[in-house]
Amino acid sequence: MKSFDIDELKSTIEKDGFADLTGLITSNCIKEINSKIEKAMNQPHCNGARGYIKQGCQRYLADTLTYGKEIIDVYTNETLIELAEKYSSDKVHLSNYRIYSTYPSEDFKMWWHLDNKIDTYDFENNCFVQEVVPDDKGLIFLMYLSDVEDGGVQLVKGSHKWSRNHDCEGFDHMENDFHKEIVTFNNRPKGTFIAYDYATIHRAKPYNGGQVRTSMFGQLSPSRMPVGEPILLNTRDLNGLTKKQKQVLNFGQEPSTLNWPIGEINELCSSQKQKFDLKEKFKNLFR
Repeated sequence: MKSFDIDELKSTIEKDGFADLTGLITSNCIKEINSKIEKAMNQPHCNGARGYIKQGCQRYLADTLTYGKEIIDVYTNETLIELAEKYSSDKVHLSNYRIYSTYPSEDFKMWWHLDNKIDTYDFENNCFVQEVVPDDKGLIFLMYLSDVEDGGVQLVKGSHKWSRNHDCEGFDHMENDFHKEIVTFNNRPKGTFIAYDYATIHRAKPYNGGQVRTSMFGQLSPSRMPVGEPILLNTRDLNGLTKKQKQVLNFGQEPSTLNWPIGEINELCSSQKQKFDLKEKFKNLFR
């Protein structure tokens, strides 16, 4: 594992809005994570069958933290947590987290946005509600679990210094103003690891062909902010967790929203119907 100077990383994020921590997680760890999630990322999450939840052109791994201690150790990595706490001047906790695969799409284009906001779930209207909090200050990390040729993360260098002055989440209308400051992490190997201030304007680069991109995402928020999403762990992995890991994983805290995304029933039914039709087809072959 590569070592990093925390003060240097903090200064880089303060200046540019992001820092490159590639090498923080070993290739063996990434290989183990991919091995443990491979089957689940290829079947829908349904009726006890652990798998993915589909949202647009993306598949999100359900119960992300239950697949292995290796995943927990990435989200609670000592260097990452020390950097996040020094940057936010506060203790931090994991408020949002995902492992997901993005598929090339002719239809989907991610908007330029920021993430210094509070997510809550409105049970009455069955939807997530977002509130931008300009003074919120924390870190997001993104790590590639696959080699990425296209569709990589794009960050607007230095935008964390001025984005808080705008009372909005989306910034597509300003792309012409900041296009020269866009940094794109394409043609990067698995293990590429970027940490950024979540007021940095960003998106996944739109792409309509090529390879699927699988990534690991986490948002580390200061203690003054809401807890965030529920965190589910496998009891197998509880022994040996440190006090700091328990803090980051919100032990004893009530979640303030639900896990995103919540799958749409039509996507699930469509997938299950395809499986049923395939079974019937093979049955008929042998009648």
